[in-house]
Amino acid sequence: MMNKRINDRYHILRPIGGGGMADVYLARDIILDRDVAVKVLKPQFSDDEDFIKRFRREAQAATSLSHPNVVNIYDVGEEDKLYFIVMEYVSGYTLKDYIQQKGKLHVHEAIHIMEQITAAIEHAHENHIIHRDIKPHNILIGKGGTAKVTDFGIARAISDATITHTNSVLGSVHYLSPEQARGGHVTYKSDIYSLGIVMYEMLTGQVPFSGDTAVSVAIKHLQSTLPLIRDNDPSVPQSVENVVIKATAKDPQDRYETTGEMVTDIHTVFDHTRNAEKRLHIPIKDDEATRAVPVIGNGVKLDDNQQTVEHQKTEDNVEEKKNKKGKKKKTRKFWITLSLLIAFFLVGIIYLAFSLIPRLLHVDDVEIPDDLVGMEYEEVYDILTELELEVNREDRYSDEIEKGHVIAHTPSAGTLVKVGYTVDVIVSDGIEPEPMVDVVGASRDWVERVLEDFLEIEWEYEESSDHDDDTVLRQSPEAGELIIPGETIVTITLSQRPTFVMPNLNGLNRDEVIDSLASHPLLILHLDEEQYHPSIEKGRVISQNPDRGTEIREQTEVKVIFSLGPEPEEEPEDLPITVTVPYPVDYDEIEDILGEDEGEEEDNESYSVRISIIDMNNSTPRRVVDRDITSNEQFYIPMTVAPNASGFILLYVNGEEFAEHEYTYEELKEYE
Repeated sequence: MMNKRINDRYHILRPIGGGGMADVYLARDIILDRDVAVKVLKPQFSDDEDFIKRFRREAQAATSLSHPNVVNIYDVGEEDKLYFIVMEYVSGYTLKDYIQQKGKLHVHEAIHIMEQITAAIEHAHENHIIHRDIKPHNILIGKGGTAKVTDFGIARAISDATITHTNSVLGSVHYLSPEQARGGHVTYKSDIYSLGIVMYEMLTGQVPFSGDTAVSVAIKHLQSTLPLIRDNDPSVPQSVENVVIKATAKDPQDRYETTGEMVTDIHTVFDHTRNAEKRLHIPIKDDEATRAVPVIGNGVKLDDNQQTVEHQKTEDNVEEKKNKKGKKKKTRKFWITLSLLIAFFLVGIIYLAFSLIPRLLHVDDVEIPDDLVGMEYEEVYDILTELELEVNREDRYSDEIEKGHVIAHTPSAGTLVKVGYTVDVIVSDGIEPEPMVDVVGASRDWVERVLEDFLEIEWEYEESSDHDDDTVLRQSPEAGELIIPGETIVTITLSQRPTFVMPNLNGLNRDEVIDSLASHPLLILHLDEEQYHPSIEKGRVISQNPDRGTEIREQTEVKVIFSLGPEPEEEPEDLPITVTVPYPVDYDEIEDILGEDEGEEEDNESYSVRISIIDMNNSTPRRVVDRDITSNEQFYIPMTVAPNASGFILLYVNGEEFAEHEYTYEELKEYE
């Protein structure tokens, strides 16, 4: 069975339990993506047609149960003579395992469990279902201590299919009611008796009756008085013990009339009004001591002095025969004739019962259609109602199936059901809403990353002096509100520090600047930069950033530059330079009067050379050289120049301006 897929839907994972009738596996429902328990009937039952019919009928009936303390049955089906039931998977342990591990339970814990399982059985009885096999093995304890009852209706199938052939006792003999052990008619009160035995075991840690064989235990259920709980444990309240006494009465007439009555009684066991309650005494009826015990197995031996109802009936029959001998023979003919008429009448009735009535009561089979999954619910509803089927709708969230469309249905497609059967249809309720994340106090950048899957983010701003800019003050939807991100527009209110107009700081000194901005203490001031300014007094503001008239907010950086006053003038220096005037003077080639190339000398020709300067001492040209040359000449030119200033040399030849050159302070320093 491992890794087998049943009905192309239930993937078997591993075995988790089993019994004489079936094996139980953990499986994965690949359509609804959930874990389920799959109970697979053992092969010896698959060839018994009567059993299979009863099994299907009872299991299908159990699917109608819907209660938090009942293990839900999701599906019933067959595949290649593999008969299976798909049930809710409860992660936990059986009540039997719990009792064996812990021993007797605390009375409050036992009552808490009893309240749950009796409520489950009450729900079943209201739906006309008798469990028939209530025992701790069929009660699962899940997470949080929730008790769930399982295996509804299955006992009925086994009972009808087997007990008539074997006279065996149905179910676990330790929890059987006397009428079940006797082979009598099983009623709702049979379940009440079994509930009482389960309650007894929880309170004491053991079953009330034990024996070497099932037969010996069954006889004790019929004849022995239930041991009193308080005789061994006086801490158990009398009101609690009385529930067990009443539920386990030998005569069903002495038990609770309904499971609901038992539920009500259990709810009040700890009421202060019942603190002084007396022990419940159920009178033993005379006929209980003489009631016959049926054959429930080989080797059952009754006491010699035990009278039986059959023996009493035999004595009555003998006496009746003696009385009849006194009757006259003439009446025999009348009675024979009457008997024949009655016999003919009964034959007619039987004929009608077996021929006409079944036809009137026949209910047609209907096959669940294919392709219902994914269709709109209204369309599926119309299809099923046209087939004269009832529809039970259950809404469930789905990320894959569109809202209002069918996710799955039970029974599955292709299953044969009777007209009027109720089909459970699971309908998508759309994407499951999730709690809105809390973003208050976060920054805008963080919010944009966290809410990137939302339909839209709308930003609003509100002035606040207590928060940094772009800090979330409010959000809508609020944190924890259920939403679907892809369909939700989020409104985020961000903080914005108050704005004000930047004042004019130009011309103010440092103290005046601080006083001017004192009403805005959160501004970030930079007041350390200073520069020379030719006209603004030292210590006064030269410039500001932001400029005056600009709207700014708290914590804005404000940069102010103060004046150092006019830049101090540096002392000029005498930086003389030697100038070489080449001979002959070439008007086309000479460009630099500092050139040192020597020209070729020519006789009998002279040039008139005049040199003037402009420097720190001479704002207009001052002549420093005026002479004729007939060969290369060098002249010593005095210059006075201050740092960051320049001097000029003007050369005139034969009365005409020949060249002009500017010399910076740095260049003149190089010629020193």
